[in-house]
Amino acid sequence: MNFEQLGVDYIFVDEAHAYKNCFTYTKMRNVAGIGRSASQRATDMLLKCQYLQEMGSGKGVVFATGTPISNSMSEMYVLQRYLQPQMLARLGLNYFDSWAATFGEVISSLEITPEGSGYRMRNRFAKFHNLPELMNIFQLVADIQTADMLNLPIPEIEGGKATIIATEATPFQKMIMESFVERAEKIRKREVEPDEDNMLKLTGEAKLMSIDPRLVYEDAPNDPDSKLNIAIGNVFDIWQESSEQRLTQLVFCDSGTPKSGQFNVYDEMKRCLTEKGVPADEIAFVHDAKTDEQRENLFEKVRMGEIRILLGSTSKLGTGTNVQDRLVAVHHLDCPWRPSDIEQRDGRILRQGNQNLVVKILRYVTKGTFDAYLWQIQEQKLKYISQVMTGKSISRSCEDMDETVLSAAEVKAIATSNPLLAEKMEVDNEVIRLKLLKGNWNNERLTLGRNITNQYPDTIAYCEKKIASIGKDVVLREKTEGKDFSIVINGKTYDERVKAGEQLLLMAKLNDLVVNCEPLLVGEFRGLHLLLVLNAFKQLELLVKGDNTYSTPLGDSSLGGITRLENVVEKIPAVLMNMEQKLADTQTQLEEARKEVQKPFEYEQRLNEYLARQAEINTRLEFKELQKQEEVIFDENTATETEKACNKEAWEAEYA
Repeated sequence: MNFEQLGVDYIFVDEAHAYKNCFTYTKMRNVAGIGRSASQRATDMLLKCQYLQEMGSGKGVVFATGTPISNSMSEMYVLQRYLQPQMLARLGLNYFDSWAATFGEVISSLEITPEGSGYRMRNRFAKFHNLPELMNIFQLVADIQTADMLNLPIPEIEGGKATIIATEATPFQKMIMESFVERAEKIRKREVEPDEDNMLKLTGEAKLMSIDPRLVYEDAPNDPDSKLNIAIGNVFDIWQESSEQRLTQLVFCDSGTPKSGQFNVYDEMKRCLTEKGVPADEIAFVHDAKTDEQRENLFEKVRMGEIRILLGSTSKLGTGTNVQDRLVAVHHLDCPWRPSDIEQRDGRILRQGNQNLVVKILRYVTKGTFDAYLWQIQEQKLKYISQVMTGKSISRSCEDMDETVLSAAEVKAIATSNPLLAEKMEVDNEVIRLKLLKGNWNNERLTLGRNITNQYPDTIAYCEKKIASIGKDVVLREKTEGKDFSIVINGKTYDERVKAGEQLLLMAKLNDLVVNCEPLLVGEFRGLHLLLVLNAFKQLELLVKGDNTYSTPLGDSSLGGITRLENVVEKIPAVLMNMEQKLADTQTQLEEARKEVQKPFEYEQRLNEYLARQAEINTRLEFKELQKQEEVIFDENTATETEKACNKEAWEAEYA
């Protein structure tokens, strides 16, 4: 039996982010930040959505997820492709390249190299344009509710934010990082074959090594000050402090998962904790629960406090897990690739039903290792995700960091062994914020200048002209104030409203009016001319023309048409008052704008100070060394020496 034969007419998809890897067709090449992965699960979901929407006239599909955008900008397009394909097609945005050209931009940015030794220029799809329009389209199908909107009764984080525990790289880790730098250079210069060594392999090993060198080299020394051993010590201390209440902890690690006969984080942590005195039956791995029944039994023991330390990966423990009852601490041993994974992990403890009022979130970082690069990846991705998911008003473009992103940038700075690099992160963030403020200030000044020069004077002149015109009509209507009803239609005078209305409707039928044609003069009322016209919506309108023109729908009722006509004439003094108020408001706005446009940028001195410090730091850092080299790789995608020279000249001009 196939899907169509099941008779399904509506589908509700929970944890919808699991279907984000739907293949995106694009002509863009060598651009990071565009999702190219494809899964059969996502393709199958797309086909089901298309079928149900076709059967239900665009309806029949509901997605629910806490992290709709988890990794790359293209996921926004994928979501719209699932939920509003007809809208994308109607707007001509059903192909990714069209969508990207409208809402995105490829930018070149400076990134720490994966081995952590320096910088490189990289093309990356990391900017949104026309965000209000994009969100208006997206919100036709999306109901976004963030934590600050819901204000749920969840525990507070100790210190107000996650605690960053930065450990020094061990001598062995430093030695391995130096070898990674050499390997990376050989890979870039193509001195080794891809099947011998490649950046993917190096990246994986570098991530493992930042947790514990024994994950790469089993005979590596076990340093008591390594990140893993520091984490084990913290887990034990919290276990000991909370023994009376039997509070629980979660430890997240996506690398070094349990493998028999091989060194791994899970078994090592359990071994060390049991040696310190933690009962073995109070420590569990989520990987040991193979079935749903086993998982539920395991989670129930955690909720009861029988199992007090639970280790797992984001995929197995980060979603669909309700063990918050006694949770007092969550430990992040590694940094996941996706910002949404961090949210999902923290969501296990920051949850309704937790009996603890204050909880700890601990993130472990090894200085001078691959951790710095991983946190930078989070920064790139959080730039737009936090803008899209925030409850605050959205700016037109999204490329600069906000509060959510800065926490990731701080982690990246802490993970960097060079103190100047840490300062550079702070200075760069402040320069970006101040430039954004100055950009907004400049835009406001330009807008005020245009308003002072053109808009306000034009509006004032228009209002003055209208006031004089409407004033004449007020004088004209006052001449017939208080007199009996009388109207002239087609040269004949009527003193009965119903008959007058019938004659107006008859005139409209007898004359074949067309859209945008010249108004037809049909009579006179209280000294004002009456004209009939067919508007753009093919509706009959009655124009009342004196020195100024007023309009009202004629309608199908004879009495109703005359009543509306009388109301229009009676309201002419009110129209005059509104125009006089508009004139006064515009004159006030003009005076205020003239004062405002003279004000200087409030943070100009501070911006100049940070720019000077930024230039100084850039000169003292890698750039000085890079300029001395005979050959500098400024861009992974640049091939010719001419382009390299141009890039170098541009770099020197920018940071001279």
